[in-house]
Amino acid sequence: MASMMLRSVSGATGAFGNQRPTLCPQRLSTSMSPVTTCAYGNLPNVGGGRKWKKIETNHNGKPVKVKMHVKKGDLVQIISGADKGLVGEITEVVTKKGLVIIEGANKSVKHVGPRAEGETGQIKEFFSPFHHSNVMLYSAEKKVASRAGYKIEDGKKVRYLKKTGEIV
Repeated sequence: MASMMLRSVSGATGAFGNQRPTLCPQRLSTSMSPVTTCAYGNLPNVGGGRKWKKIETNHNGKPVKVKMHVKKGDLVQIISGADKGLVGEITEVVTKKGLVIIEGANKSVKHVGPRAEGETGQIKEFFSPFHHSNVMLYSAEKKVASRAGYKIEDGKKVRYLKKTGEIV
């Protein structure tokens, strides 16, 4: 909120002598939202949930989709993290947060306690998501990871691998 102008109100006392700074109503607009600085960087205070789980929303209040270079069903290689170098297919895409779930990578275990009387606890295994920036498209023929490019073929926009020219 440092970018908003302050104006003084006469007659009010405070740290600035006889004047107290207040927000200038002429400079405030509905498009400006305060920013929270946390472990994940600067996040706008929009959407519901906790401070560190804010999701940017559009004018309807629905989450804004993150533009991603990968889609469900793409063959990708993981380029960072514990599973670096692993090749797998994307099984699920979370467009609200920019995450992808890759088959056979980032396996997690959750211990679930019994919910009802007489029921036993369980150990559930599932695959945790990766951020889409940590994966690259992969060519199975040439065994190489590459960035995605876009070109028009036969009047349709298609994705291709920049290193090999192979259409995805």
